[in-house]
Amino acid sequence: MGGRGTFAAGNPVPYQYEVNKNFSPDGKFHGVKVLKGIDGTGKHDLPVSSHSSSAYLKMNSDGTFNMMRIYDNNHNLKIEIAYHPEKSLGKGKVLHYHEYSKSFSQTKNGDFTRTTKVLNKNSSLYKQYKKFFKGVVV
Repeated sequence: MGGRGTFAAGNPVPYQYEVNKNFSPDGKFHGVKVLKGIDGTGKHDLPVSSHSSSAYLKMNSDGTFNMMRIYDNNHNLKIEIAYHPEKSLGKGKVLHYHEYSKSFSQTKNGDFTRTTKVLNKNSSLYKQYKKFFKGVVV
């Protein structure tokens, strides 16, 4: 399944998330908005395309890192970094990332590509975003 014909594809989809101010008064962590789904929408992930920001964060209820999504200049989902179990990478929580093809945010259904890779401490991606990985054990 693709991005369901998202905002990035030019569709005026409703924004079903709100800024999560449980962790800071402005709802940001290191300058990036922390989001949560609006009650009753069934949305618990992060948006598949961005309306305005280049990145969004999802934190666990204890304030630790759960997920970050990074978007390109056209609002398409580009990279997702997450810390949770991923069957293809082993047992337990693992810090990993997915790189998405542009088609994920652009198509309602159909083919898209996504990589799944472990994020290690020596990678440039890890070094660039490590300040967001609160509570992550690598």
